[in-house]
Amino acid sequence: MMLSRLLGICWGGWLLAGPLGTALAQTAPPTDAALLAAHHTVAILPFGATVQVMQLHDLVYANSTAAAIMNPQAPPPLDAAQQQRQLEVAYQMQGLTMQQLQNRQPKHGYRVQWQPVDETNRRLLAAGITYATLAQQPLSRLQQVLGVDALLTGQVLLYQPIPKNLALALRAVNHEGLLNSSSSVPPSQTEASLALYDCISSRLVWQVDFGRTGANALPPGRLAPRLIKAALPSLPYCQR
Repeated sequence: MMLSRLLGICWGGWLLAGPLGTALAQTAPPTDAALLAAHHTVAILPFGATVQVMQLHDLVYANSTAAAIMNPQAPPPLDAAQQQRQLEVAYQMQGLTMQQLQNRQPKHGYRVQWQPVDETNRRLLAAGITYATLAQQPLSRLQQVLGVDALLTGQVLLYQPIPKNLALALRAVNHEGLLNSSSSVPPSQTEASLALYDCISSRLVWQVDFGRTGANALPPGRLAPRLIKAALPSLPYCQR
């Protein structure tokens, strides 16, 4: 089965964020102990990334007066710079996930070996698999290329409908607190998911979803620690 179809299955109901300023995490328990027991090496793939962060130039004025209210419009198609930003986030989250797994290693360690991210990306490149074609690869092909038993995949959405500084200014003008859930200023959302697949059976064997709303979308450096913190209690590779 192709990776894109598997990601679509596990990413169906991902909007988990609660009231403004809160974060929620949701995990699916391991589904097959026998499959997990056969895992010895695991590769972390570049994340699927969607970055929709509104900039000042994306806003239009409702009228020409000094007291004009700026209304966010639907974002235009991604330009080259925005596509590059999404690509950067995809690889940043891949590397930061590995870093956080190492930094937060449980007391008794992991019972699997995590393939170094540089090695994973080197093997993909050598096989002619680019980021653009990664999701179209069958898991059997990725197993052959990477030489691992399982794949840890990730998805991330960074959504900020109003530029951060402007949102803070509007809250101040309206005398609204930063954690006011009934604010007239639309909140930003950060959503992330990790999913673990068995390469032989192409089965999803574990998943964790994380969501947060707030005044601004979390950048990768702040998102990754929260995602891994949410994941570790149920990650099946932790030695108990």
